[in-house]
Amino acid sequence: MISIHAIFYPLLAFVTSITATSIYLFLKRPNLIVQYYLRMTVLWSGMTIKYITLNGRKVCYGERGHKLKGKSSLILLHGFSADKSMWAPLVRNLPRNLHVIALDLPGNGDSEQPLEGTDLSFKGLVQIVHQIIETLGMSEDPLHIVGLSMGGTIAGLYAAEYPSVVDRVTMMCPAMRTPEQSPIALEIQRAVESRDEDTILRDCPLFPQNPDEMQYLLDFAQFHKSSFIPRQILQGAVDMRKQYHGFYLKLLNGLAEDENATLLERTAPRITVPSHIVWGQEDQVVHVSGAKVLTDRLPNCQRVDIIPRCGHAINLDRPGSKTKALLSFRGEYSKKGN
Repeated sequence: MISIHAIFYPLLAFVTSITATSIYLFLKRPNLIVQYYLRMTVLWSGMTIKYITLNGRKVCYGERGHKLKGKSSLILLHGFSADKSMWAPLVRNLPRNLHVIALDLPGNGDSEQPLEGTDLSFKGLVQIVHQIIETLGMSEDPLHIVGLSMGGTIAGLYAAEYPSVVDRVTMMCPAMRTPEQSPIALEIQRAVESRDEDTILRDCPLFPQNPDEMQYLLDFAQFHKSSFIPRQILQGAVDMRKQYHGFYLKLLNGLAEDENATLLERTAPRITVPSHIVWGQEDQVVHVSGAKVLTDRLPNCQRVDIIPRCGHAINLDRPGSKTKALLSFRGEYSKKGN
């Protein structure tokens, strides 16, 4: 018979070791806790983390399910300074028979940075997305391309450029200049217009330098505030993001050219595939007034969802409402199943 001591003491030692490690990470390396949590959210959503090589650089993506004949796969494009993990709440809510791919665009998440000199304008990013889709072998079956913020603009521009590849497009609070600009958008614009990297890092709210600034970013991105997050975890998020600041500066400069501010609006008449607009009513980053601009210019806009009590981070504020809007647009929403 195995004695209680033979079981208890090794278990206690193991738990103590794990606890000590957790405390060490919490105090000294909270960025690793944040990275681990984001990775686990992807896995908990049912996605498998995979990689391809594009132009000699590693590109990461999350995938759940497989292509089905007669049912368009979902390609999910994240926002600025985000990654595939932002889609985990949506993917977790989607029916299991939907094929989903959530990309880490080059330089974001677990994807390596693109080659030096790569075009990081919206037009350049559209070409990068197309190269990824072709490498994945997904360009022959029409896709439902979905994006939020920066990703929303890329999705719309992609649908205009490659209509034969796209079955339908969903643009969620896409990055654009809106008739009424939010204070946050003006704050970002002023910092970027300085053309000085130190000024942008100091004044642009997209580059938090400490826990208070990280909390500020979370608060203006969401309608439902996250005041319960420990300062150590906020610091971990700051530390995790700082390693990408060099790339984010290049990306922001590429996106901030004047022509990009109205590019989606100007391109909208060429987006002929079935189109869908989703916006948070309380979006403090890209003002909801942009929804009417696009609705008036899109020739095949089939659905507009303005979600109440919801900010820019629709995936965090109202993942259920976002799922319902997406599935309703596809004609696949079932009250019983969702």
